[in-house]
Amino acid sequence: MISRTFVLCLSLLALLLGARETAWAQQAAVPLASPLRPTASDCKTCHPRNFQEWEQSYHAKSVVAIQAGLKRYITTQEQAKGRPLNRNEVMGCLGCHAPAMRFASDDDFARLVQLVKTDQRDALVGLSVDCVACHALFASGHPETKPPMDQQVYYGTIQTPVRSTHGSEYAPQMATSEFCKGCHTYVTPADMKIAADWDIVCTLTYDAWAAGPHGPNAPAAERKPCQACHMQKLAGAAAEVAGTTIPTRQVSSHRFPGWHDAASLQQAAELSLALRFGAGGSSELVVTIDNKAGHRMPDT
Repeated sequence: MISRTFVLCLSLLALLLGARETAWAQQAAVPLASPLRPTASDCKTCHPRNFQEWEQSYHAKSVVAIQAGLKRYITTQEQAKGRPLNRNEVMGCLGCHAPAMRFASDDDFARLVQLVKTDQRDALVGLSVDCVACHALFASGHPETKPPMDQQVYYGTIQTPVRSTHGSEYAPQMATSEFCKGCHTYVTPADMKIAADWDIVCTLTYDAWAAGPHGPNAPAAERKPCQACHMQKLAGAAAEVAGTTIPTRQVSSHRFPGWHDAASLQQAAELSLALRFGAGGSSELVVTIDNKAGHRMPDT
């Protein structure tokens, strides 16, 4: 009787655990939404061209693209520290890759970590470097401060913006390489390291640009900010709002082309071959690769 009862208890426990796993799988399939509004999809209504360009970029895939690496970081850190990582430790990555998650509820943040650790990539597609990240959080100079839900002013590089659905404010810093630096030169802070040989160098693009042929120490005529290549100006309207006349301007592209863009790769380097003949019938093939990217290549 005891053994039958024990077997029955184990069976019930297995059923309960199975139901819990099924419930978790169903929950995991639901995409995690950004805790800030408006979302990029909301902005699409008035900024369809910007949205379509951004949607092709890796800013739109900034969490999904690093899921495997983020999983390794979290699991390695947790094993070394013998505890779950706290919010600040995970935000060491998400501060750039999903800055809005700084304002997520504890439950949503815990769910995010589990989604990453269980490879639920489809549930992470709603997290990104979106419009609010750059045009509100970073442009304000205080990305750690949650903007009000009724925020009426967004920042941009148009000097004389038209007031329509919301107010716009000229932010000249958004046209500089320094604006990109915070996330495009990143090395693990000392308090996040777990061993002398452990480090995360996500990118050193800004440093490479600054030391390169278009950086601040280059001749004035050769200097170019990141935006010159990665946010090229195109003629068009900054928005499409019914009943409001929006002038045609030189508007920044939001495709952010880079290593994942074939046209950019074709322009990023120049390959030349030279066959040299020597004495006794010997020959030498000289391969020269000239970096035209303006910074280290490959890079992210």
